[in-house]
Amino acid sequence: MLRALALLLTLAAAPVLAQSDRVALEWNKWLEAQGNPPGVLVFMIGDSPLLAQDSGYDPDLAVPVASLSKGITALCAAALVDEGLMAWDDPLNRWIEGGGPITLGELVTHTSGLWPDQTQGAMAEWRGDTARRWQEVTARALDRPRQEGTRGQYRYNNENYAVLGLVIEEVAGDWYDKACAPRVLAPLGITTARLSPEYGGYGPWGGWQMSIRDYARLMRGAFARMDPRDTPSADLGGGVHYGLGMLFRTSRDTANHWHFGALCFKDAGLGAFAVNWAGKYTLVAAYGACVDGDAMVALDAALARAVFAD
Repeated sequence: MLRALALLLTLAAAPVLAQSDRVALEWNKWLEAQGNPPGVLVFMIGDSPLLAQDSGYDPDLAVPVASLSKGITALCAAALVDEGLMAWDDPLNRWIEGGGPITLGELVTHTSGLWPDQTQGAMAEWRGDTARRWQEVTARALDRPRQEGTRGQYRYNNENYAVLGLVIEEVAGDWYDKACAPRVLAPLGITTARLSPEYGGYGPWGGWQMSIRDYARLMRGAFARMDPRDTPSADLGGGVHYGLGMLFRTSRDTANHWHFGALCFKDAGLGAFAVNWAGKYTLVAAYGACVDGDAMVALDAALARAVFAD
């Protein structure tokens, strides 16, 4: 009887173990295809961590998360909305002089019409400098004689989140990171997050660092439990939307959330990827390489194969 019970328990555990092994295998194959840069991956089912793969980066040590920082900024803005301190339909000029009629909801969904993205060339110059650049970026974006984007249409632009970071400071009456840490990070038990000494000047749009295990806590604790239809979003077509710093697709009563981050320079590059599928499966990865769009798609597909092969 005991032997039969032990066999049943082993068989019950086998699919989870196999799934975790497949994730590790696909992750290592993808890293090899990129030239074996250092990396790290964390895999969770629900609240249970199944895998913390050290491929050169420690899962518990902080690494830059690039544009995954936008998720923190958006959640921080949402917290201020929930507190009744601001509203998504607030015009920007309520909080920033000369801000005009752009709404906070348009900023968070990249539908403000701000364009071009002038952070792209400047970030290389700001690397290694922790001066907070979002006020400078905001002034430059709002002072343009003419915006080349179309208000109401999605166009991904770091400037939107730079402006949103400045609004957060105005509304909260505190520095951006000091306002967001107790609202977004501390409630989830995240302890490793701070603005990066190398990229912290990018703050609201790309300046955070934290352990990948902690970012998995963020994905699980915030996005996996969220119905993104209750917050501002932009329709990108094909069932894909952009919401609070994340892309998402809804299916029945659940949503998939995902986003890539990348910082690419002539002498260095890094990237990060976070996804939650069906409110259940959370994977977060970081790697020390600048990869192209095809490689990003390949990573997403490889991890999906590993998770859903059963």
